[in-house]
Amino acid sequence: MDRGTQHTATALIDAVRERTTAARVAEAAAFVAVGDWASAHTSDEVVGDPITVLGEWHEESYVETLAGDQFLELGGPGAPVVAEFCIGEVAAARGCSFGAARRLVGDAVELRYRLPRVHARVAAGEVDVWSGRRIAQSTRTLTFEGAGFVDRHIAYVAARATSGDIDRLVAEAAARFDPETTEAERTEADGGRHLTIELGDVAYADPLTGTLRGTIDVHGTLDLADALDLERTVAHVARQLTELGCDQDLDVRRSIALGEIARRCDGVTTLEYDADQPPTPTRTRREVVLFVHLDDAAITGTLNGLGPGIDACTGTTGIDLARLDTPGAPRGAVTVEQVQAWCGSPDTTVIVKPIIDLKAEDAVNGYTPPDRIADHVRARWPRCVFPYCTRSSRTADLDHCEAYDHHGPPGQTSTANLFPLCRRHHRMKTHRELKTGNRWTYRPTDPTRNEPPNAVIWTSPMGLRHLVDRDGTRPWPPPDETPDQTHKT
Repeated sequence: MDRGTQHTATALIDAVRERTTAARVAEAAAFVAVGDWASAHTSDEVVGDPITVLGEWHEESYVETLAGDQFLELGGPGAPVVAEFCIGEVAAARGCSFGAARRLVGDAVELRYRLPRVHARVAAGEVDVWSGRRIAQSTRTLTFEGAGFVDRHIAYVAARATSGDIDRLVAEAAARFDPETTEAERTEADGGRHLTIELGDVAYADPLTGTLRGTIDVHGTLDLADALDLERTVAHVARQLTELGCDQDLDVRRSIALGEIARRCDGVTTLEYDADQPPTPTRTRREVVLFVHLDDAAITGTLNGLGPGIDACTGTTGIDLARLDTPGAPRGAVTVEQVQAWCGSPDTTVIVKPIIDLKAEDAVNGYTPPDRIADHVRARWPRCVFPYCTRSSRTADLDHCEAYDHHGPPGQTSTANLFPLCRRHHRMKTHRELKTGNRWTYRPTDPTRNEPPNAVIWTSPMGLRHLVDRDGTRPWPPPDETPDQTHKT
């Protein structure tokens, strides 16, 4: 790419960036205006706990029984009630339906009164309105304290938080600040487990061809640990089928694998490699790997002279949550009672992996990092370090930032030189673009050059730079600084 073409391409990218920023600021201003309008049509009453039928979720038939303007509970507990008729003005101004305007006003009220930190970032144009609204829609049923917990933890990373991140944090807030309801919901969910094999309801003949179909549907709801056991076993048998010559695609092999598992449980041994060695039936043991995440407050916290066991967030005794951060498993908080139920099985092997001091550095001389260094790096960097990537580091490659030299000095495989990259972004860092002949590069930041600590700076094939830390991604240098101020490299 010659210099003139690159200059044109850079100008186009700058135009995209500027117009995107302008659109975000304009949309944020309109959203704040909706909140201001709603705030001008509130009363001194606030939403109680729990939310009543006057909120957004009431039936339309109920609306028809009302006379005149009513105050609606559009936000969560602690938010003010809002006059119903003012929503019609918003709908007319935006050219949308009343229902859409009601949802918009509800999200604005939720952010303004219960998620003030997130609201401030939305108002500043730092977080897209749709991202802020997604968070607001998730927190509405939380207690006032629970919403504040989510606000404190997600405000700075709201721009890149995924739906899974939000759901996990909201679930943790519910468990911390409304444990009775959380445990009741978990118990109720346990009662809803089922497995249905549609033997009687599925037609056996394809109506288009008249041929025998010979397949049926299976669906159900399982306990999380049981589902993980089943997934691991199905995947294992599907791989065995491939090794034995089955050339069907993965979905077909997984369905075949479930039948093989059923026959093995019935005492019939299948898929054996050596017919001369009769197998000994064994029961697969469940393995629960717990990566323990504890902060200082969880270990040393006290309340009224009591010892450890103080929940730093609620100030009450008893840490009743465990945090799952296990490869292949959903990540997030679960109740201790559920972990105890999983680990109480005699067929369970429990492996606890404590996370060491993340401020310490560790290194080895070989190319492949041992588990202690791999766990350390992934705990330090929960996600792929590529700009704006949200993939978990638990399934990512560990990349040597400074390329490993087999003839180089010892200690190249270290917690300071390893960073998690998902496979796609690892390839983008390793290989050059076909169009420009350049590739993505990155380096750790240098605090002596006015750069934030514990971060990396990426340079794109176009020469644009981004800073990535545990809190997310932002352009580098910052918009209010020149490259000379940050010692451009």
